Amino acid sequence: MLKLLNSNVLDAKADAIVLSIDGAAKGMEGNLSREFASRFPGVWNEIQNKIEYPVPLGSVIEYETAGKCSFRLVLLATTLNHLEVISDPARQGIIRDVTEKSLNIAAKYKINAIASTLMTGGWRLTMQKAFLSMNDGFERARQNGVTANLDIHIMNVSNYKNIKSLAQNIGWR
Repeated sequence: MLKLLNSNVLDAKADAIVLSIDGAAKGMEGNLSREFASRFPGVWNEIQNKIEYPVPLGSVIEYETAGKCSFRLVLLATTLNHLEVISDPARQGIIRDVTEKSLNIAAKYKINAIASTLMTGGWRLTMQKAFLSMNDGFERARQNGVTANLDIHIMNVSNYKNIKSLAQNIGWR
C-alpha cells in the first residue's frame, strides 16, 4: 500500500527510511539526511564511512543499522546532483527508478514499510511530478511482486492536502 502521511518522516513507525544524497562526494547529502545525522549521529557516521564515492546518480545503497536507531534499514538514494543539467523527464525517471529499487531492496530484507519524503531530487521538481514518479516506481515494484508499503511523509499541511488531492484524482483512496 502507498500511504500519504502528514508527519515528520524521522518519527515514522517504519522498518526502513529513504534518505537522499549526492553521490559525487561525502558531505553532499540532502536536508533530511542532515536531520537524520543530527538525530542518529553514530549511525550516520558509520554510514558515511562505508560509502565508496562516487556513487552513480539513480543508485540506492542499503545499510542495516543493527538496532542503533528506530529504522532497521537506511536506504541512501542518489537523487541529488549538483553538477549536471538534467531535464524534468530524466529527473522523474531517476525518482521512479530509486523508488522501485528501494522497494526491491526492502523485499530482500523482508521489510514491511519504507518511510520517505516526497523525493524532488533537490532540483525543484514539482511535488506533483515527484509524487507521480514515486507512484510509478511503487506500481512497478508491485508488478514484480514486492509487497512492502511505501509511506510518504509530507510535513507541510498545504502540500500534504495538494498531493492527497492529486492521489485521489488518479484513483487512490
